Amino acid sequence: MNKFYRLLSVVTLALSVALWSCKGDQGPQGPTGPQGPQGITGATGPTGATGPTGATGATGATGATGKDGNSNVKYAEVTVKVADWKTVSAAGIGTGATGQTGAVDIPDANVSATSVVMAYVKVGSQWLGLPRVIIKETDGATEQVNYAFETGKVTFFYSSQTAAIGGIKSYKPQTDLTFSYVTVEKTLRLSMESEGVNINSREAVDSYLKSHQ
Repeated sequence: MNKFYRLLSVVTLALSVALWSCKGDQGPQGPTGPQGPQGITGATGPTGATGPTGATGATGATGATGKDGNSNVKYAEVTVKVADWKTVSAAGIGTGATGQTGAVDIPDANVSATSVVMAYVKVGSQWLGLPRVIIKETDGATEQVNYAFETGKVTFFYSSQTAAIGGIKSYKPQTDLTFSYVTVEKTLRLSMESEGVNINSREAVDSYLKSHQ
């Protein structure tokens, strides 16, 4: 029996030595494997509900009713550029000869057959009633600004001369001119004149019209 165990021990030792002797060096690292498929994206959560619309604010108070204007009175203001003036023939009055003047037409549907127009030109901060004629005392140089009206339009006129005799004439001003005019019914114009209103004063006309609205 003892011989049997000795023999078994020798065989086991011999197999262990043989197995150890057969173990080789570690081989090279293998290639990286392919990337695995991407995982499934999780589902998006539901959108939250829209909040309720806020209450409408209170309506503001209605403004006070303005004072009625005078339907027989129409105001207008216009600035005429230097380039707007055209040289036209000006018919003489009575036996006067036809001459030339600068003119510009302002269409206005408020001017009717029963209307009267009062016009003013602005000089600095003042409104001067038309017609406006200035004669220079030293040499007789003149400057004239006038106007006319007919159904559907108002026409402004301008001319100047540097000296009374042989002076240079011009049919347009050197700067833009601002005009203001008021269109009223003829009966209203007569009422103003009968009450002594200075028609050539824009302020006086304004004051009268405002007090008779």
